[in-house]
Amino acid sequence: MIEHSVKAEKTRRPTWRDEKAEERRLQLIDTALEVFARKGFDKTSVRELAAAAGVAQGLMYHYFKSKDKLLEAVVERHSFLPQLKSLLATLHNEPAAKVLKAVGRQFYDLLGQKESLMNIFFHETQSHPIVPRIWRGIMNEGISLFQNYLDERVKAGELRTHNTDVTARTLAYTIVLLRAGGVAFHQRTRPEAFIDQMVDNILSGIAA
Repeated sequence: MIEHSVKAEKTRRPTWRDEKAEERRLQLIDTALEVFARKGFDKTSVRELAAAAGVAQGLMYHYFKSKDKLLEAVVERHSFLPQLKSLLATLHNEPAAKVLKAVGRQFYDLLGQKESLMNIFFHETQSHPIVPRIWRGIMNEGISLFQNYLDERVKAGELRTHNTDVTARTLAYTIVLLRAGGVAFHQRTRPEAFIDQMVDNILSGIAA
């Protein structure tokens, strides 16, 4: 009888109330993303977030115990990691030159699509301890995705044994800096061409 009750609970379909609650939670997260990006995480109060979302301040605390927890939820919902993981999973058996160029260019575009989230990270790393901590976590996970792919290509014999962590960090951080710094590119060296040439330099080396 108890076992049947447990199974029934596990398979219970979400009710209309559950769906509305989740819809409201996502609304609060999306509102927080835009307000944090515009005003700054440290300078935004829970009262201001509630007003922007059109809800009572107490409702914010019903869904999120603190502003820090709300930021964590923002990152979980709007992170670039799912798309990056999908890209590498789709191409993981392809040659390194093709994959690193394709993923590098798409990663650059993806960071542009996540402009609000990236603004929080770029502008708030000095203002509140949780921001750089979350940024390091998301970047380290992204770098691990690059590194895992490189390790596979080493095992396949395409790449020589080397410190794949350094290669992965070089690729990931350079692309982030390209997006963050608004680098002025020469007319014949656009971001996509820069990324392609960077990959060629890494794979081929530059020693005479």
